[in-house]
Amino acid sequence: MACSNGCKNYPNMFKPMTIRGKTYKNRVIAAPITANRIVDHGYPTPEGIDAYETKSRGGFAQVTVTESFVDHEYAWRHEHGLNVWDNPMTTIHMESIMTLTEAIKAHGAIASVQLNHVGAMNHPDTIPGHKNPIGPSAFVREDGVQVEEMTKEQIEYTINQFAEAAWNCKALGFDGINLHGGHGWLLNQFLSPRFNKRTDEYGGSMENRARMSVQICDKIREVCGEDFIIEYRMSGSERIEGGQTLEEGIEFAKIIQHHVDLIHVTSGFYQDHVNTKAFSSMFDKHGCNLDLAEAIKKNVDVPVIAVGGFNAPDQIEEAIASGKCDFVAMGRQTFADPAFVNKTLVGLEEEIAPCLRCSCFNPLASNPEERPIPELWHCAVNPMTGRELRWRNAPRPTGSRNVLVIGGGISGLYAAATAAERGHKVTLVEKTDKLGGQLWFTEIDTHKESLLRFRDSVIARCKRLGVDIKLNTEADEALLEKMSPDAVICAVGSHPFVPPIKGIEENASHALYGYTHPDEVKGKKVVIIGGGAIGCETGYFFASEWGADVTVLEALPQMMKDSFPSQKAALFPRMDKIGMKLYNSVKIEEITASGVKYADADGKAQNADADLVLYACGSRSNTDITDKLKGVIPWYVVTGDAKIARTVKMATYEGFCAAMDIL
Repeated sequence: MACSNGCKNYPNMFKPMTIRGKTYKNRVIAAPITANRIVDHGYPTPEGIDAYETKSRGGFAQVTVTESFVDHEYAWRHEHGLNVWDNPMTTIHMESIMTLTEAIKAHGAIASVQLNHVGAMNHPDTIPGHKNPIGPSAFVREDGVQVEEMTKEQIEYTINQFAEAAWNCKALGFDGINLHGGHGWLLNQFLSPRFNKRTDEYGGSMENRARMSVQICDKIREVCGEDFIIEYRMSGSERIEGGQTLEEGIEFAKIIQHHVDLIHVTSGFYQDHVNTKAFSSMFDKHGCNLDLAEAIKKNVDVPVIAVGGFNAPDQIEEAIASGKCDFVAMGRQTFADPAFVNKTLVGLEEEIAPCLRCSCFNPLASNPEERPIPELWHCAVNPMTGRELRWRNAPRPTGSRNVLVIGGGISGLYAAATAAERGHKVTLVEKTDKLGGQLWFTEIDTHKESLLRFRDSVIARCKRLGVDIKLNTEADEALLEKMSPDAVICAVGSHPFVPPIKGIEENASHALYGYTHPDEVKGKKVVIIGGGAIGCETGYFFASEWGADVTVLEALPQMMKDSFPSQKAALFPRMDKIGMKLYNSVKIEEITASGVKYADADGKAQNADADLVLYACGSRSNTDITDKLKGVIPWYVVTGDAKIARTVKMATYEGFCAAMDIL
């Protein structure tokens, strides 16, 4: 077969490799990651099967099912894992797991599952009978939970449980397993000097600390045979004081390589997943753990997998071509675009929706004193994620409709692309000379390069699908009556809210003004009124990239109340390191030509000197436009910020839903 565009442009990414008689058709692996309704009481749901099959259908060489646990007593921490600890011949739901593995392998992917034991990080509430968790050594955790030291009998039992779980996986159709030896879980705890204080043959030297992992791998090989793939996931470094270092990671890799088929290099630990790069943030470079993978690859003879914020084909090609790794694993990117590999293969790279590395996996909690607000795991750039089966079964259009989309922001663009994909004839009108709405600033803010690529990916889809894009065209009643569309999606966005503060009109501008006036920002004193995500993130860019002396004033008791915990965990240490000054619970009195007068949290009068004052106090929907056009066409839907000013995720989702409803 002739080589495709993808093979020619990314020869290393698409070079096959055979391990244990199984051929990886390319070098891109779907890493284990949890999502909505993947598992119900230990068994895959129809939604879960569909979600994993979607990744396989999208071209990944291996699809790895989310972490599953080797027993239901000390090992497990949540209900999302498959029940692989019970003998499949004695359970009534083994067919559902076999259906899952069959679905993954149907499209040429290798089927794998991650096996884990959380050890000392478990919680008594999770353990039947509410016993203390176990680990390599006894200690009292910061939360007051007593961890018990594992006896040798418990170690032997756990080794056997890993092997039995691996056998069950093989019996149910998996080609191999991914042993989780990183992120602060049990196997990592035995390696880490933070946890392992033992003085017997399982503590002390690296050979001793590695002993349990080696014995588990050898037992799995003994039980599962020579045709079963063993992949070991390790933290190349824990990236924390007193934890496992890269030097120790290399020493361990030299030992474990003789007992496994692949080494999967991650970093950090789950309890501080953002700052230790177990989950990278938008402020980390792509391939943020590649340095660890490279160091380990130089010292081992088995293939090495790198993971950590990869979201573009050129990143993968460069990583492999340079010899730093043999494979790249993607986690959240498989949510953003499960067709990532196939789009690359057929030359549609510009249409890949890149992962923004935001917060698809975090519940929202305003502060530690408030109860968490649960949210489903959804993706900002892919409305299908977590809803695959439901939307796949949505009604098909009964005919091709004439659809008018008003507004070329992200909600309008996504609506237009979706409607065109469903066979409708779509016209998009935008009153300015540029598509993307408020995302224009991503062309300047280098921290938002993935968001810029997302905007461009939707524009590329619209153009390929034949959407008739009319710039410098304002929609009014006359235009709607002239075009007489069957359906109208109104996505005219929002405008910044200007709070009623004395002097704001004369002496302040919206935060985005700073991007277009760099001479007023670079090296200057900048005061930003409003400490939400926009205020803090723009302030951080101005401070870190343009050298501004930034002060942020927030009326609420906390900064970034509208942000997820992982976003805060990523940004707060960086803002502190760069020297930004953050003040909560303030009351702005007046904005003058030389700064801002305000009352601090104690009610004392303060003055913040400024060369430039900016505000980021939320937005308000352009209801004057949406109300004016309502009623002209019967099928009329308002989406995105034009409905309620919120996030990119909601703008994308509502544009998608509106287009899907046109039948």
